[in-house]
Amino acid sequence: MIRIYHLIKFNTALLTILVFTGGFFHVSFGSERTVEIKKEFRTTNKEDEGSSHFERTIEKNGIKYQLMSLQTDYEEIIYPDSVLTIDSPPFVGNPERYIPQETVEEGGKKYHLTASEILDISMEEKTEYSETSILYRGVEYIDKIPERAQVRVTDEDLNQEQIVELPAVSHVEESNYWDYGFTFPITVSGYQEKSYLLGDTEIPNGVPLIDYADAFLKYLNLPPDYYEITSIAWTGEPELQNGDLVRTAQARGRKAVKNIRSIYGGEVTFPAVKAKVYRGTYVEEGVENQTDLLLYKKIVTAVYERQTREEFSEILRSILTKTVLLTGFLILLIMILILHKKKKRSKTNPASDLNSG
Repeated sequence: MIRIYHLIKFNTALLTILVFTGGFFHVSFGSERTVEIKKEFRTTNKEDEGSSHFERTIEKNGIKYQLMSLQTDYEEIIYPDSVLTIDSPPFVGNPERYIPQETVEEGGKKYHLTASEILDISMEEKTEYSETSILYRGVEYIDKIPERAQVRVTDEDLNQEQIVELPAVSHVEESNYWDYGFTFPITVSGYQEKSYLLGDTEIPNGVPLIDYADAFLKYLNLPPDYYEITSIAWTGEPELQNGDLVRTAQARGRKAVKNIRSIYGGEVTFPAVKAKVYRGTYVEEGVENQTDLLLYKKIVTAVYERQTREEFSEILRSILTKTVLLTGFLILLIMILILHKKKKRSKTNPASDLNSG
């Protein structure tokens, strides 16, 4: 019996250790330690955290949780009709040129600036129509204005610059004048002792060349309305070229020129950029002193944690449950061991069983 007692004692201790180390310290209660609840509400108080919209304690699956913190996830100002907001164009750099005006008029109503702030924004890639101009100076009759050109397009607000090829939209003449620096060379052929040829025109040798100024213009295919020759002088002696006697001259005069501004335009893509806007908040004249004009839309998340007493009660219930199971198991084990010993003793000592019978 002593050996049975010690065996039961050993097995009981071993089972207790296994239960408490393998069970108690790995208890899974099947409930969260924290619970989050998200709500949207509106308020006239900018500092309102939303505590009045959440209960201090909640219950979930029989477990009580206590409110621990509030976190504002989103906030938006909703402006009534008597409040007007105006945002400046998005900009990068010095904000001074974008400061809101003190008063504005809209819809026949006058508004006064009550607040202003600079907000950070992200400008996505955008494609928009842009124009730029090129001034062509001293354009003469024979010149051609390019119908497409590489131009520099700038978004001054966002401090962005692009070099793109755009088609011409229009050509505008800004001014016209005579350019007296007009010169060009002339070559006459068929030079003989008495005459020479200017194209198909025979000019007697020895006459002043200026007398044939119109013939020289016709030979050069230059209209007299835009070009005028004021002097012609030989620049060399007759020379033999390819079996033909030729002589060169220099013509001087003036030409009509224009300054033309060409507009080039088209769709231009500007990359994404971090920028700012200057926002002005205006209140309609006559209602400046009202304090409940602004309405704030907020989304707040409440974080709840499981209450300590509830957690302890659940642990205690788990321990009691395991204790009852353990006690029943030990009683069953003791009965099995006693029956096992009796059976073993009867097999090893049959005589004593006969005598006892």
